[in-house]
Amino acid sequence: MNAGTSAGKVKPLDDRQYAECFNAFKKISTEWTALSEWLRNDFLPALPDRPSGRVLSVGSGTGDFDLVLMQILCEKIPHIAYTALDPNSEHNRIFRNRYESGVFRVDSLEVIPSAFGPDNVSGPFDIIHLTHCLYYIPDRRAAIERAWRLLAPGGNLLIFHQTPLGINEIQKAFLQRVKGDEKEMFSTLDIRKLLEELALPYSHDILVSDLDVTDCLRKNDAGRLLLSFMLECHSEDLEPALRAEIVAFITETCRRVEGRHFLFHPVGIFRMVKEPGVS
Repeated sequence: MNAGTSAGKVKPLDDRQYAECFNAFKKISTEWTALSEWLRNDFLPALPDRPSGRVLSVGSGTGDFDLVLMQILCEKIPHIAYTALDPNSEHNRIFRNRYESGVFRVDSLEVIPSAFGPDNVSGPFDIIHLTHCLYYIPDRRAAIERAWRLLAPGGNLLIFHQTPLGINEIQKAFLQRVKGDEKEMFSTLDIRKLLEELALPYSHDILVSDLDVTDCLRKNDAGRLLLSFMLECHSEDLEPALRAEIVAFITETCRRVEGRHFLFHPVGIFRMVKEPGVS
């Protein structure tokens, strides 16, 4: 495909390419630090001490979040059985390699190469988290209901997701024109609506996070990967005029500090606790 590709025909990323683009995103985001601090300072103190627990990670990706979560949880739960679900084979390979090459261990780690379905895991789990994965799940309502059913009494269901600001703004403006669909368009506002329809109890927090998107404006390799991550496709195949329009939009949306461009990209956190006796 060349630079003359028409809008709506840009090729999507395969598993390996998406993993590469996601890695470029991680390098310029402060989100992972903010999430780690929330886990340690807000979530962990609210957990009761217990000798063991089961954890389910839906959309585990390359394991960045999970490897941090494991270590933090072990401060209160010494024995952990950890199950991770992700259909991206390259993500799973990276996760396994990072875990096996590290020094930290849980009692058991099972990585299942599958999307979150009705038959691939069995509960109950004490902690379930869906971290930036609901964009890619066709039936989000069913996924949340399924996760809630898999929770043990007293268990915690966590959802980490992008707000309507940041990358969501870029996707809202251009995803339809670039890919021909907006299936990945889904923000914390949509999640709140679903949780209220399902009558699930929840608390909601917003964490401040920035993306240093300077490379997107410079047309270098890092910028190509980052723009491809944001648009879920091969950004090098965009028509030059459309790419220039997207870059101009990003520039206008950012704040500039000492010659660098930062996109405000806060993350939303939903926490649901299943009280004993609730089905």
